[in-house]
Amino acid sequence: MMIVPKPKQYEEKGELSVALAICADAELTFGLKAFKRIFKKIYGVSIAGGEGGIAVKYDASLAEEEYILDGATVYASSLFGMKNGLATVFQLIKKADKEGITLTETSVKDKPDVDFRAFFADLARQWHDFDILLGYVDMCYLNKIKYFQIHFTDDQSWTLPFKSFPNVATKGRCYTHEEIAYLVEYANEAAVELIPEFEGIGHSRELIKNCPEEFGNEYDKPMNEKIMCIGKPTTFNNVRKMLTEMAEVFKYSRYIHVGCDEALHTNWTVCHYCRDYMARQGIETTLELYAHFVQKIVDMCLALGRTPIVWEGFHKDHNHLISKDAIVMAWENLYQTAPDLLEGGFKIINAAWKPLYFVDSEAPKYTWTILEEDFNLYRWDNHLERSAAHGGMQLEPNENVLGSMMCQWQCNYDQEHDRVVANLPVFSDRLWNVTEYYAKDAFPNVDTLTAMINKVY
Repeated sequence: MMIVPKPKQYEEKGELSVALAICADAELTFGLKAFKRIFKKIYGVSIAGGEGGIAVKYDASLAEEEYILDGATVYASSLFGMKNGLATVFQLIKKADKEGITLTETSVKDKPDVDFRAFFADLARQWHDFDILLGYVDMCYLNKIKYFQIHFTDDQSWTLPFKSFPNVATKGRCYTHEEIAYLVEYANEAAVELIPEFEGIGHSRELIKNCPEEFGNEYDKPMNEKIMCIGKPTTFNNVRKMLTEMAEVFKYSRYIHVGCDEALHTNWTVCHYCRDYMARQGIETTLELYAHFVQKIVDMCLALGRTPIVWEGFHKDHNHLISKDAIVMAWENLYQTAPDLLEGGFKIINAAWKPLYFVDSEAPKYTWTILEEDFNLYRWDNHLERSAAHGGMQLEPNENVLGSMMCQWQCNYDQEHDRVVANLPVFSDRLWNVTEYYAKDAFPNVDTLTAMINKVY
């Protein structure tokens, strides 16, 4: 039997039959709810609380995500370790019905090499029913993915509701406050940490359309309205209100992603508010103004006690303006490269366009897979010839590369499903084991895992 991701220590002992039950020590009982609901989705039967079946024991000596599995007993020090151990149990189950559970008996000791292992879903360009969001969480659980980043906002729609700005929601394409609150608790129970994204500066067409007085520029001539005004006296207070509300709603999230990429910053030269602001601040170029905004929004997140994440998008000449407490997602190696960001003192996340971006199936040139491309944590690639990563860019191991994120962009459910299901186990293995992952030509058959994912997502 082969477990995905590849365990650090694994010994197979035979077969084991236990009762249809699960129990946990007091420190970890909170984690039973997620396991029970996923179990019901996969096997069609409810697993009761009680002795004689699967057991979860608290062991303070283990690291946050580390677990030990001995037969049907999982040892962990946190809900994250418990989730990882029980995700392995799911892969070992051969049969589960009202008569009991039969599973492969093993001895496993395991933990991931890096903390930041994330899946990303674009909900702004293509609407997704709320149940699919819950399925994403369960899918992350089964694949031992720790973070789920949600792209709620973009030019096409604004799917995240705000009490502070009720007009911002796109009619017919916005989740309710009650749904978001349910999602937050659902993910917390599953030890899957949400990263909400506020797409700041650029990608703001829908924001400006719905809240023009608060965020719109006043141009001297008609312009492509995709960037928020920086110069209005209320702009930064408005952004602070939004971030404060996000921090309150996503109360378990240590990160907030604040966007900050692909901004049409030259638009600010024809907005009198922005020109006046630049003059008052002694800012000479819109590129510098761009970095100034990033610094402002990063500082707002830090003041809220959250770690800000931004997309690669600002120029390296202005790296000194931005707090090194911000984490940068290096995706295109176009605005500046991953080595530039590391040299500038930033911690970074690998979100390489190729092969980590899965775009709608109508774009056949983007149909790569993570296994075929033989992705690793320190490798970036890009289909664009003008990118410094075009054809592949391999870095030496660096502790400031914190992890990676696999991204679904502008797909509806039917377009994304098969590619996400097929690639996420490979992605998980390449992050769980930075060097000792399954070889490209020896990656195990994952029919059992895929069948389980298809039951929940």
